[in-house]
Amino acid sequence: MSSYGINVPAPDEHDYHADLCQQRRQAALKALDPSDVLAQVDDLIRAEPAPQKHPCYPMVLWMLDQALTPGSGAAFWDAWKVLAWQAIDRLVEARLQGED
Repeated sequence: MSSYGINVPAPDEHDYHADLCQQRRQAALKALDPSDVLAQVDDLIRAEPAPQKHPCYPMVLWMLDQALTPGSGAAFWDAWKVLAWQAIDRLVEARLQGED
């Protein structure tokens, strides 16, 4: 504790390694190009053997009149968000592995 009443952690109380890892992760995230993320999303979709797991599957069924409802727009958006985050995570991890 400092004499000014400010809680300043002692050097052994602070995890500098975690800070460095977080900084590296943020730098890798900022360095990503949207086209790389989209390519990774395409790879994730291509690698999925079950067409029912594709985010567009319910919409296609509805368009082909094979389903009663087109599904929720929120569920559609959420499925694509999951794929995008997976792609981003893979690219960041690949970048971090390449730096070491």
